[in-house]
Amino acid sequence: MGPTQEELDDLLLSCRYGEAEEVSAFALAHGWGAVVSAKDERGIPRCTCVAVTVMSLLLPNVPHSLLRQTNDAGSPPIHWAVLNNHTEIVRTLAELPEEQGGGLGLLKQTNASGRDAFAESIFAGEGKEEVSGYIEGFLYRAEGGEEADARDARDAASGRAIDAGDGVEEEVRVEAGDETTHDESQVVDELVEKAEKVGLR
Repeated sequence: MGPTQEELDDLLLSCRYGEAEEVSAFALAHGWGAVVSAKDERGIPRCTCVAVTVMSLLLPNVPHSLLRQTNDAGSPPIHWAVLNNHTEIVRTLAELPEEQGGGLGLLKQTNASGRDAFAESIFAGEGKEEVSGYIEGFLYRAEGGEEADARDARDAASGRAIDAGDGVEEEVRVEAGDETTHDESQVVDELVEKAEKVGLR
């Protein structure tokens, strides 16, 4: 016998409010298949609208494909976490390997409105700064931003060293030139002085 509507409603609340023991009890009574197949009135799998305390319980027990499953608005579960500013849930899903349903691919998945997780966080407006900042940082790192910065920093440092080297060489050349000019002038003055003494001038 399958779960009653009341049990399904309780499952949704347990997932949302982090009641891991209640979720475990439901799974023990009805199996993880019933947890996975249970959806709310918007078509969202009940076990994807979760608090972070339930996430660690669910991930080993639900199929990876569930993380990419969409509701009637075309949104995957991570969008629910974004809209509710659940940064830890977003972090957990983003750092999950792609072969397990998470990672960059999940963040880039768009809904029916064409928005991915980051765009959804911006569209959602005020109060989503924390989750938006995390996603932006993750995307920056995942798409090579840190490597590019490090490369630019190395190039800039190398350029400064070359410039500094050129400056030193130029300074040495100028000083050497001044010294040479000074020595030649002194020799000429001495020759003129000697010429005057012997009456050649």
